[in-house]
Amino acid sequence: MGVPSTQASNAIIYLTYGAFLVTGCYIAWRLRHQSKTEWLSSNRTQKAGIPLALNFIAAGECTKATALQI
Repeated sequence: MGVPSTQASNAIIYLTYGAFLVTGCYIAWRLRHQSKTEWLSSNRTQKAGIPLALNFIAAGECTKATALQI
């Protein structure tokens, strides 16, 4: 089995991008009436706000962002 041509590779990549775009737009359309707090705490494990911010800090997301800027 050979390597696909540049045109075939680009077609696969852009069709995949398009599929993700359509899927994301569909999900956003379906959830358009959901409030911000419902979306942030949709799995009912934590409320939106401070606990969610502390989760990002504990996960190390803040340090990763600053490390990338340096």
